[in-house]
Amino acid sequence: MAEKTIETLEQDLKTEHGLYLRALADFDNYRRRIDRERSQFGTEALRDFMSELLDVVDDLERFLDFVGKETSPFIDGIRFVYQKLQSLLEREGVRSFESVGKPFDPSLHEAVATVPAEGKTEGSVVQEARRGYKFKDDVLRPARVVVAR
Repeated sequence: MAEKTIETLEQDLKTEHGLYLRALADFDNYRRRIDRERSQFGTEALRDFMSELLDVVDDLERFLDFVGKETSPFIDGIRFVYQKLQSLLEREGVRSFESVGKPFDPSLHEAVATVPAEGKTEGSVVQEARRGYKFKDDVLRPARVVVAR
């Protein structure tokens, strides 16, 4: 009878140990999933913020194109702010990409118009209406382009 109790207790101990190991593995998987989701959430939040910031970059570029080579303390200050913003974006992995002269790629470009080819390769980008950007290796914002037909 004592042997039966010892065997039963050993079996119960093995069962409980197996449940403990399963719970430990489940918790470890839960922790990894939460860490992965938190990282993805942070990356998505950063992407959203950087995407909104690109509209400000566009406005600054339009202003600087408009004033050309004019100088004044105000314009020089705007140029300085623009350069700081560009440096910040580059540090965070946001970079513009060239489109003019390249073949139209729907994963990188949004076509806003087409024009007769006239010496250009058909299907190539002839003008950028809005610059495109990548965040690390992913497209953050596609370029809006005019394509030769």
